[in-house]
Amino acid sequence: MLNQVYLGIGSNLNRENAILFAKAQLEKNFAEVKFSSVWESCAIRVAEPNYYNMVAKFETDLNLDDLYTLVTKIERQAGRELMYYNGTNFGFKRRLDIDILMFNQEVTTVPCKLPRHDIEDYPFVICPLLELDENIVHPVSGKLIKDIFAVMSPTLTEKNMATKVDFDFSKPYPAWTEVA
Repeated sequence: MLNQVYLGIGSNLNRENAILFAKAQLEKNFAEVKFSSVWESCAIRVAEPNYYNMVAKFETDLNLDDLYTLVTKIERQAGRELMYYNGTNFGFKRRLDIDILMFNQEVTTVPCKLPRHDIEDYPFVICPLLELDENIVHPVSGKLIKDIFAVMSPTLTEKNMATKVDFDFSKPYPAWTEVA
């Protein structure tokens, strides 16, 4: 049996390369990966640069533990670098963040919390999810994500909206191999 997976992918550090790297690594490991558009959003921490986010959808025969191990490995391969932005030194940060948003309809806390709370909390997660399939049913609430967004959208301020980006996926991705 194949497992239906949705991954959230984000970066605000070398973000274009991080998105290209994540896409390439997922395509190497899984067949028929569908990707949303790239969405830009403000960082939650005020002084940080904006994020790029997207969602990947695919099926896999990996179990949840093995999937978690693989996405963690991809994050480590992307490495870390010093984030210095607008005069603030944030230290060394991961270039790439990959979160398992949903794994079938599982509800669990091990090896990660599923479904990921970000689905109900952040437009930068739900907007790309809606692009891939507006009829996804949230495993806990039982609501369609399009209905969750319909409730969320009137409350959004300019700061917490997500905006679709014209992103060039044809660029080569970096050959990061750093493990941090």
